[in-house]
Amino acid sequence: MAQTYLLTTPDGEQVHVETSQAGETITTPSGKTVEVPRLSELKKLPPVEQEVTRPKRQWGVTNAIVLVLGLIITIIAGFYVASLTFVFYTPPEEIKAEIPQEALDMIEGDIETWDATMMIDFWAFASKSDALQQLRSNGSMERNFIETLQGRQVYKNVSIGFVVFGILVMVSSFLIPGTKVQH
Repeated sequence: MAQTYLLTTPDGEQVHVETSQAGETITTPSGKTVEVPRLSELKKLPPVEQEVTRPKRQWGVTNAIVLVLGLIITIIAGFYVASLTFVFYTPPEEIKAEIPQEALDMIEGDIETWDATMMIDFWAFASKSDALQQLRSNGSMERNFIETLQGRQVYKNVSIGFVVFGILVMVSSFLIPGTKVQH
């Protein structure tokens, strides 16, 4: 690209001229003819700063698709986080044991260390007609409760990860180069 200089005519009109026009006669925008000085004299004139024009980028279809995809991921995952945090929240309250704690301690303990009182207490509990039912229901109920809480926590953590992923996808839509637009 040739260097452009600012030529002031005898009338005071300012015209931009390029080095390739040195020594020629040109017509100014006002319609007057002016002779452009030779190259050595032209270089003594003030240079015109060239504007650096970068091709502008326009938002493209890819950008829009990535933004909408990230938005959908974030909204769905955010819904799951909210529902697992507020709507289906299960407080980790203790389940009332149907079995006396002493009996649970004995069952889980080592039978060889039991004394006579512990044996009598255990047999008093075990001789009840619903003792086996109490053992089964208490164990399964507590296990199901714990598994439900653990499952909800895992789903909540995964959903939080997807919220972060969706936000990153939306941010990346602004980093993807769009289509070039020439002005």
